[in-house]
Amino acid sequence: MSVLFTAVLQTGGNVGPFQGDTTLIFNRAITNVGEAYDISTGLFKAPVTGYYCFSFSYQADKREQSGLTLMKNSEAIVKAFNSNKPGSQHVDNASSTACLELQRGDHVSVVLPNGCHACGIGGTTSFTGFLISKA
Repeated sequence: MSVLFTAVLQTGGNVGPFQGDTTLIFNRAITNVGEAYDISTGLFKAPVTGYYCFSFSYQADKREQSGLTLMKNSEAIVKAFNSNKPGSQHVDNASSTACLELQRGDHVSVVLPNGCHACGIGGTTSFTGFLISKA
């Protein structure tokens, strides 16, 4: 069984900041073999018990704090953050990767933390995952 996806955030502008943590919906699937990533909810649902690898990357402009968190069900697994000061003249880029053991039905998502933003232009913010092997 093959399971792999890459999805990008395509909003035409920045996403966030929001009041509270918000699941980021990567609304354009470039690849979605096995259909385990849902572009309407932003959730990956493990179709089989096994070992998976996930990564995310983002770009954000210089106006505010930026960051993303990879979640397994309701548990934060890895994070990437940048904190811009007012008047900063640079663009943030960050990424993180995690390999996880998942049970069938576990959910993996990327959350935009309270007060953070990410760029939804040109595929600069993405989420990828794939099955390494069944357990």
